[in-house]
Amino acid sequence: MLRCKSFMETNIFRFLLYFGKGTMQVNQSVFDYIPLVPFDREWTDSLLIERYEFTDEDVSFIESIIGNKVEVEHE
Repeated sequence: MLRCKSFMETNIFRFLLYFGKGTMQVNQSVFDYIPLVPFDREWTDSLLIERYEFTDEDVSFIESIIGNKVEVEHE
């Protein structure tokens, strides 16, 4: 349950939810843009960026829509 919660708390999840929403109504189609990730770990923005190979430009665009800085861990 906490692993699902960690995914739902990422800025990337919020960004994808934003594009699926369109109205105040929440139905199944709202989640069309959100991929089903394995819940074998706690998700962070950094892990999602790595998994889906987002570019710096992608991350900047997400930040411009969500209004929060996407936390990226550098190795």
